[in-house]
Amino acid sequence: MMQVERLNLETNEKEKVDCIGIVQFIGHDKNADLTDGKNYYVIGFHQQLLKVIDDTQDYYYYIPFDANDIGQKEGIVSGFHIIEDPTGQIHELFASYKKTFDLKQKKRSQKLSQRLIQWKLKKLDEKESK
Repeated sequence: MMQVERLNLETNEKEKVDCIGIVQFIGHDKNADLTDGKNYYVIGFHQQLLKVIDDTQDYYYYIPFDANDIGQKEGIVSGFHIIEDPTGQIHELFASYKKTFDLKQKKRSQKLSQRLIQWKLKKLDEKESK
């Protein structure tokens, strides 16, 4: 396992941490300290989130969106390509998150169609009662 340096923003000191892989950020996210096309060290995970050393030189947690899904799935405008993943952990996290995300999207779309049907039925009822 490779060691990389991070800047601990709380203490303002540099420290060595284990790196489990490298990802490349693709896209634009105004809420992220990430640069389009730049590679970043992954130093761990937390509840289906990537722990990435970003442009602040400290780590932050990011959603493991697959950059291949940009524009293909609703709401995904940025993501990561996996560059190095010697243990396979990053691939596992991406697959697990994608499964969870797809399930949530499916439920959301079902709820939306149910709400639309209810709204149309309400409108029909209102029209008939007039």
